[in-house]
Amino acid sequence: MKIDEDPDGLMLDGDSSKSSGKTMPLTKVTIRDVARVAGVSPSTVSRALARPGRVSASTAKRILEVADRMGYHNDAVETVPLRHSTGMVAVIVPDLANQFFSDAIHAVQRECHRENMAVVIAESLENATQEFEAFNKFVPYVDGVVIASSRMPDAMIRKCAQMRPVVVTNRVVRGVESVALDITPGVDQLAEYLSSMGFERVTYIDGPASSWSVGTRWCAFSQACANRHLAVRRLWPGMPTYEGGFSFARRYLEDPTGAVVAHNDMMAAGFIAAMRRRGYECPKDFVIAGFDNDVIAQITQPTLTSVRQPASLMGSRAARKLMQRIKGEPSDAAADSLYTSLVVRESTGLTS
Repeated sequence: MKIDEDPDGLMLDGDSSKSSGKTMPLTKVTIRDVARVAGVSPSTVSRALARPGRVSASTAKRILEVADRMGYHNDAVETVPLRHSTGMVAVIVPDLANQFFSDAIHAVQRECHRENMAVVIAESLENATQEFEAFNKFVPYVDGVVIASSRMPDAMIRKCAQMRPVVVTNRVVRGVESVALDITPGVDQLAEYLSSMGFERVTYIDGPASSWSVGTRWCAFSQACANRHLAVRRLWPGMPTYEGGFSFARRYLEDPTGAVVAHNDMMAAGFIAAMRRRGYECPKDFVIAGFDNDVIAQITQPTLTSVRQPASLMGSRAARKLMQRIKGEPSDAAADSLYTSLVVRESTGLTS
């Protein structure tokens, strides 16, 4: 089954209707209502909510403000009550090899163990269709699901949340419990740091177009750089892996900027290796920073400057929120937001 983001398909919760020649009021705000007030097309609203990197930062901000003001999907998605408990929880991640996700999984397991719940895990391989198929296979056997960095459209995630209690991480879906990252502090510190080093241009090597966090991170970073008169050259899309980062070296060298920021630490490590193969050393010939601040950042040579993103805390929060949903405790579907910050190391010139 192929999953596409269809703007009309997002109008799941009510629309205007006519009865006996009279126009009935809207029961719930639709994506077309948000688009009309924001002065954009429904497809632009769809992209701003699910793929923020596909629209400008100013447009995304305007659309989100209108959606909040109008109460678009403010109400929590209602889930069909469980008939009986299975004592199991599922976790779906895009990439098991990515330490950010493995750290989150371990945290979920610890929280579930305290509740005497077992955990089953699936990898979607960065594919929305495989993610949806995994969810459907788990549904009969689990009490709830944590979906990490979902690649599915918002409407599909809300449909999943109607079948079982769902918590999404590293993603915000209106009406669904989520634990996301407040990326602004970390990217502000990173942009300020690069500016203080005297750089006027920076290359940003980015991840997959299907990732919500790719879009929000790019919007925040590009705005932070603009505020400091830093020009940003974006190379994308790419895979958020060592190989993905490695593949960008050739394109970077077509117009080198001296400063590089990678979507995550794995991409940064791959980029450093590719540049070294071409005879360029970090930080002598270029500086680079990543995101996650995981073990990779600490063991890469040179050690990697990185924006700290608390994956373990994200996993713990998600598991606790899921347990509350499974137990039927009240929820307003508000997103938890976790703080990010910059950790400076050798890849940007720090000496011990």
